[in-house]
Formats: sequence, structure tokens, C-alpha cells
Amino acid sequence: MKRLFILRIFMILLILSSLPLAQSQETVPPNLRVFNNDYFTVYGSPEMVVSTTGNPEYDRGESSTILIEVMNKGKIVGFESEDEPGDANEIALSKIEQQMEYSATTGVGVVVSLMEMDAPLDIKTPTQSAGTIISGQVSEPLQFEIDIWNNATAGTYLMEVNLTYQFQKDVQVDGNATSNQIDYNMRYQDVNETHEILITIRKQADFEVTEVVSELLPESSGILSITFRNTGEETASRATARLRLSDPLSSTDYTAFMGDMEPGDEAEARFNIDVDADATAKTYSIRTEIEYEDSEGKTRVSDTIYVPAPVREPEDEGGILQNPFLLAGGALALAVLIYTCLKMREGGRGNE
Repeated sequence: MKRLFILRIFMILLILSSLPLAQSQETVPPNLRVFNNDYFTVYGSPEMVVSTTGNPEYDRGESSTILIEVMNKGKIVGFESEDEPGDANEIALSKIEQQMEYSATTGVGVVVSLMEMDAPLDIKTPTQSAGTIISGQVSEPLQFEIDIWNNATAGTYLMEVNLTYQFQKDVQVDGNATSNQIDYNMRYQDVNETHEILITIRKQADFEVTEVVSELLPESSGILSITFRNTGEETASRATARLRLSDPLSSTDYTAFMGDMEPGDEAEARFNIDVDADATAKTYSIRTEIEYEDSEGKTRVSDTIYVPAPVREPEDEGGILQNPFLLAGGALALAVLIYTCLKMREGGRGNE
């Protein structure tokens, strides 16, 4: 009985002693090679600087491109010796590791994406790759296509540039340096960082139509009066309205000078329009543009503005004769007038 108890205790101890060994084997992959020496620890990493190239100024309603460059200013700030090499082979391996540690400043697989933030625009280009950027190198300009909103307010806007990449955090070498049979163990670190750029939407003049007065009739010439307002942030100097007409409307004078228009100012443009004889009485849509000089003296042309141009029916002179109610009313009024005149004449004779 005592022997059976001792045997059970021995078997339990044997099972317990085997558990840590089994757990260790499960957590260490069988194909992972652990190097004995790590001669250096390097202190340094990539340092990315993001900027725009070209002129980052745009007009509202414009489709254009933002050019983004990524520069790597990474540097090594120090080495720390970890394991002293013990023989000639290890000395050679330590020198190889030291040279490879300098790659810690290289950004590997740099991927760039652009976000609008509060900028009034749409980005049409997806994420782009800038490749591998070594220290001191500048990437090729990355082109991001954008559409500025038509109602964008002039000003300077912040946009966000996201970078993702890797860099070499540590390297170990092992093997036989004499026969050049060397194994490398490199560990990389993931980086996800955010940068900011600025773009500017220029001040400019914009226009809207506030009033249209039409005297247009079929088979005649008439005046079309259009009042424009400068709704932009910049003065439009020497502003001239210009028409683009099509059948059944035409004109020998397509322009009307309006002068200088400060923000909020209104100006009237009058055009003499010819209307074809077979024109249908309805409202036609005509295209207008405003040509002006900006604050830098450059000639600019506004976006096309569509203006309603009503063509009315001519007045019908025979209409009264075709309306029995109007005809009866007119006859009655005429009879009353004649009767009144006769009575006044008779009264005058009686006084004589």
C-alpha cells in the first residue's frame, strides 16, 4: 500500500515537471532561428518632411493638381555596443552589422494619402506610393487631382497628408564571414504619421443676375436689360458683359460696358436684340459672360451665366372686335356719350 502511494506521487511529479516544457515548445516556433550575438544598438530613424511644389493657389470651380513631395531628413544619432566580438570571425560580423545598421534611416514602402479636412474641394486621386526614400532623398512629386467647389470661399485651408512606411529597427548577423556564408536577421517597425500642408483659394470676382427686363417681340428689335451683381471678394475693373445668342435671337452688338464693380456693386447692361419673325413667344435662355481685370491687371472671364429672355406675344389690335362683351360695352358707352351731347345741345338752344 505504501509502495502504491509513493508510485502515484512520483507519477504526478513527473506529469507536472513536463508541463512547462510542453508550454515552451508551443510558444517558440520551431523554425525561428535565434542569433547569439547582437553587437550594436543603433539610435536613429527616418524623419519625413512633406511639402507642396509649385504654386498651391487655386480659383473656385477649378480642376487642378496638388503636387506633394516627401523628403527624408533621417540621421543616426548614436551607436551602443551590446556584445563584444570574441574572435576574428565575430569581429568581421560586427563590422558588417555596423554598416547595415546605418539603414535605420531609410523609409521603406512609403505610401501617401491626402485628406480634405475643411478645404472646400474634392480629391479625385487615391493613395499613392512614393517607394523607398533614403536619408537625404526627395521623392518624385506625387500628383493629386482636385476639384475646387464652385461656392468655395476665398482663404487659406489646411489639408492632411498621411504617411505609412517601415524602417529597420534592428539587425543581427551570424555565420562565417571568411566564406561569406552569412545569415541576416532584420526587424522592422511600422510607422503611421500625419503631416499638414496649406493651399490657398484666391479672391476673385463672381457675378449673379438680379433683374431682367425684356421688351422683345417677334419680328422686331427690342431692348434686353440685365442687371449683374458682383458677389465675389475682389473688384472687377473695366467689367464688360458679353452675350452669346442663337436663333431666333441675334444682335449686332454683343457687348455692354459696365465699368468698375466692387464687391456687392450692381451694374446694368443693355442690349439691342433682333427677334426673328417666326419666333415663338416664350422665355429663351441666353448665355452671358463678364470679362474684367483682376487686382493684378490680368484679364479674366467669368463662368457662363444663363439669363432668361422672355419674348412676348405682340398686342392684338383686332381683339376688341372679336370679343362680344367688349363690343357691347363699347357700343353702350358710345350711345351714352352721344345722348349726353344731344341733351347739352338742346339745353343750349332753349336758353336762347
